[in-house]
Amino acid sequence: MNAWSLSQLSIKLADAGVEWTRWTHASVSRDLQNISGGFELEYIDDGRIAQSLPDLLMPPPFFQIVRAGMACIISIDGETVLDGYIDDVNISWEASSLRASITGRDKTGDLVDCAALPDGPSEFRKVDLLTVARTVCAPYGITASADVDIGETFERLALAPHETAMAFLEKGARQRSVLLVSDGIGGLLLTRGGTTRGAAPLTRPGNIAGGGLRSTWRTRFSDYYVKGQTDTRRATAGGAPALSSLVVPPSSGYEPNYAVQTTARSTTLMTGHARDPEITRYRPTVRLTRSQSGMSTTQEQAEWALRVARGQADVLTYTVLEWRGNGELWRPNTRVQVTDPYADLDKEMLIAGVHFTYGEDGQKTQLRLVGVTAYDRINEAQRRRQRVISRPTAAGSIIVPELKTQ
Repeated sequence: MNAWSLSQLSIKLADAGVEWTRWTHASVSRDLQNISGGFELEYIDDGRIAQSLPDLLMPPPFFQIVRAGMACIISIDGETVLDGYIDDVNISWEASSLRASITGRDKTGDLVDCAALPDGPSEFRKVDLLTVARTVCAPYGITASADVDIGETFERLALAPHETAMAFLEKGARQRSVLLVSDGIGGLLLTRGGTTRGAAPLTRPGNIAGGGLRSTWRTRFSDYYVKGQTDTRRATAGGAPALSSLVVPPSSGYEPNYAVQTTARSTTLMTGHARDPEITRYRPTVRLTRSQSGMSTTQEQAEWALRVARGQADVLTYTVLEWRGNGELWRPNTRVQVTDPYADLDKEMLIAGVHFTYGEDGQKTQLRLVGVTAYDRINEAQRRRQRVISRPTAAGSIIVPELKTQ
């Protein structure tokens, strides 16, 4: 098995201070779907060879054996693209060959796997999302930052004992219309979809070496209905206008879009409706609102469902022959202009995933592109509240928190 010397890509084992540049195959990926970036590297494990077959290396130099759990930093041309840990080491051997590979993720992989604040606190009050994120990330040695407005503070954000760190942070992020992404180099970024420009436009003929398109109507609908309910007393508190049978909100770009209110006892039933004019046959869908809400919330959720479905309907997978475009590394969550007559596309799209590879045919980048609205977020109210109940015991009573779905 031949090995290439990759002057462009190197991995440094931070625990041992050893830097390697010899690999048989290498891939590094970052994708909005996976939160944490990942890597897979196939290599010749000189450390294991030197230990098991010392006569092959005269005199035997010192080689570091790679083990699961090691901290590592992967760089391209000296620029760090992933700072994380080795999750898995896989080795195999036969009579005439020895094989080794490692896989791992950046530091945010621990947020995906592990519990959030097992020693407390169990809730946050009067703090913003960035403060919550920094508190949760700090024990893992992960920084948290924001490049967008993160919204107002939480009145109360409760943490369930079994929640992982990322699940808890995503719960808060949904309430502030924020997207959580890894920056790949040891940090968690609070952002929104497609806020920056990509490395270069993508064109065919041009820098597109190959690719494919999946376009579907399976997940798209002509009409999006969102139905929910709220307490009438809440809806009319503070001098709110009286209920009417039909309320038409300001134009949202989709026609006809409206929200309907009907009253049953002390409950107001709400319906938001958005129509997609690109869907030419009748294909309605109905969803329940994610929280008790007023008219504007159900309407916003209907329009949001339309935007996300439209953005996710077309998925492009392109291959380009370099890791860079116009000298800049390709990165996820960036917008690029795509001009591809064969795919019938000439529009701006969002790079959702980047996959750097190196093998026998040299370096390549695989890009996954979606519509710019595919990762839109909408402000979702907290879906659960905690109710305290008293249960009798032999010694008296204890206070038990009970989560009640709204």
